[in-house]
Amino acid sequence: MAIEGFISQCWPDDPDYLDGVVELSVPPSTALEAYWDADIVDQNGVDPGTIIKVTDPFLVRFRVELRGDLWHCIHGDWCFDLKFTTIGEGPNFDLSKKLDPGVLDKTGWNGCKAEDRCIEVKYTVPAGTVPGDLCGSLYEVGATFALRCCEDERPILVGFEAIEEREFY
Repeated sequence: MAIEGFISQCWPDDPDYLDGVVELSVPPSTALEAYWDADIVDQNGVDPGTIIKVTDPFLVRFRVELRGDLWHCIHGDWCFDLKFTTIGEGPNFDLSKKLDPGVLDKTGWNGCKAEDRCIEVKYTVPAGTVPGDLCGSLYEVGATFALRCCEDERPILVGFEAIEEREFY
C-alpha cells in the first residue's frame, strides 16, 4: 500500500514518485538480537574481587553475542572502553586513553562471516595503569561499547554496563 504525503529526504524537491512509495516490511526483532557483557578478570580469567593491587596486571574482557539474520548485512568497527569515575579525590579517566590506541577495538568487523557473530576483545592491562594511592583509590567503573558503520558518523548501536566499584591500592 502506497504511503500518502511521503516526502523523500533523498530527493526532497521531487514532489512525488510515479505511483508513491511503499514501506518495506522489516522482519520482527528476532532477526536482530544482541547480548553484551564486560568484565575485569585476573590473568587466569577469574574475578579478582573488588580490591586490586596496582602492581598486578589485570584482564579486561568484552563480549558481544549477535543473533538473527540481519547481522549478515551489517559491518563496521566496534569500540569498547572502561570509564573510571573516582569516588573521593582523584582524576576520572577512560581506560582507552591510558593504553595504546585501538587495543580495545575490533575494526573491520563483518557480519557476513558466521564466526564474527561471537565478538570477544580481551586485553591485559599493564600493572600501574590504574592509579592508586597509599590508602587505595576507589572508582565506580562502567563499561561502554559502540558500533560504527561509517567513518566519522554517530554509532548505530551503543550501550553500557555497570561494573561496580573497584579499589586499586
